[in-house]
Amino acid sequence: MYNHALANLALSPAALQAQQNDFPELFAANTEGRTYQITTSDLGTLGMPQYADQACYVYAGTKEHKHLSPINDRYVFDDLELDRLINIVMNREWERLPSQPRRGILLMGPKGVGKTTYIQQRLARQGIPCPKISWGPSMTAGDALYQRTLVGGDIVAEPGTLWLAAEGGYPCCIEEIDLSQPGELAALNELIDNGTYTIPESGDVIVAKRGFCVFATCNSRFIEDRDGGYAGTRQQNVSVLDRFYKHVMEHATQEREKDFILSMFPDTDPDVAAQYAKFADHLRKAKGDTGFVDQTSKTHRLTLDFGRRNLIDWLEMVEMMSYLEKPGFNVPMYALKPVYSAVLSDAEQQTVKALFDLATG
Repeated sequence: MYNHALANLALSPAALQAQQNDFPELFAANTEGRTYQITTSDLGTLGMPQYADQACYVYAGTKEHKHLSPINDRYVFDDLELDRLINIVMNREWERLPSQPRRGILLMGPKGVGKTTYIQQRLARQGIPCPKISWGPSMTAGDALYQRTLVGGDIVAEPGTLWLAAEGGYPCCIEEIDLSQPGELAALNELIDNGTYTIPESGDVIVAKRGFCVFATCNSRFIEDRDGGYAGTRQQNVSVLDRFYKHVMEHATQEREKDFILSMFPDTDPDVAAQYAKFADHLRKAKGDTGFVDQTSKTHRLTLDFGRRNLIDWLEMVEMMSYLEKPGFNVPMYALKPVYSAVLSDAEQQTVKALFDLATG
């Protein structure tokens, strides 16, 4: 689904000519053969009334772009600090001096809180494509940029997602960036900073267009895994860390989670949504360092976190299994098993049941 508010923002020839004096960087971008146009608007016009009158840059004409995420109309933007930071990053990219470095966002937080989805949905409102790549522990910097193909006895570099984003002039999001070997990630410093990368095999230089910047996500805090549950993460070079703005995305509060549930699943009774939000909060606290302490001072502990991804999958499963509803049969607990609790020990499954009873009793 596309943000139809963008359809009214296409530039007329007169408006394009006016950019030459008022917005020279936009004029240059709009006359270099891109398949879309860059112009200005405000977030309220784009369907985010809570941020009305906040100026932003938009990409008009990207409806069919393969790297533009389809919009989820029910998606809830409930992280004010992150929304501000995303807007600052994209505005800065179009307003910075050519000598200034590019800056994206390193988004840290527990699994399943929706880090990548938040970025992609937020940028999609502005028509901005943002593909993602997932970093693997054996990947090299070159693997993130291109694939090597043998053609007529010669090795040819075929552009990968990061290269396409750079030359296309739009952001790219690297997931699980803390799985990288530190030296390989540091090899991307020049691309992240200045938008250039020299291919070692050929000496060819990738030159990013304005609008390109790198977003990244990780479950650890980049320089250490404070949770201890994210196997394979590595302590990274702080020189890479300095090339990002940083934001920690935590689990939502009960009130925010209730609003999220009602937006994503509008047929849910508000009282039931409040119970589900309370249950999710209990699970997350039970996974925390101190566990969840109930009113009898009993401490409940779990080894597996419960993110928004789990929450969405669970409530979808509840809806799909609603036909099983009958007296004495607990559909929500039954639906939770394939989504979350099936991998837990018997003792932890009993803990989950106890926490559900506490939240809904």
